[in-house]
Amino acid sequence: MATIEMTETSHQLSAREALENDPRLDFGFLINDISRGVRKAFDRKMVMLGLTRAQWHTLVYVIRLGQPTQTELAEALDVNRSSAGGLIDQLERSGFVSRKADPNDRRIWRIVATPLADRRADEIAECAESLMDDMFTNISGADLKVATKILLLMKGNIDV
Repeated sequence: MATIEMTETSHQLSAREALENDPRLDFGFLINDISRGVRKAFDRKMVMLGLTRAQWHTLVYVIRLGQPTQTELAEALDVNRSSAGGLIDQLERSGFVSRKADPNDRRIWRIVATPLADRRADEIAECAESLMDDMFTNISGADLKVATKILLLMKGNIDV
């Protein structure tokens, strides 16, 4: 039996009632819908730059991390090393990144953003900024802080 804590009252719901009336479930679905919508919106914008979602996501992390190893990149993207390698290969063929030997350990290759990636980083940032402007229209800074606090609490509750 699920317990739903409301602002003024608490009550017990049957499992079926929880599926039909649980605002937490609705909130979870909403988070998923927003996440999917953001991905689709970015996809529409990134296709103009010739990048897939996975590629631009990878490229952003290469830029943020500043010459990561394939392992570091895989960890940041939450994918396995092999998947990260495939994304690196795609970006390398497109001219966005290159592999450079690590000066301290010749077994390690660093993933380096190319001048093309640096030029495109501004375009990617502009697309992201435009999407965020659209998404956060009519949302105050105070509301954003509260929403962020709630989401971080939820994240902490499910992180293992």
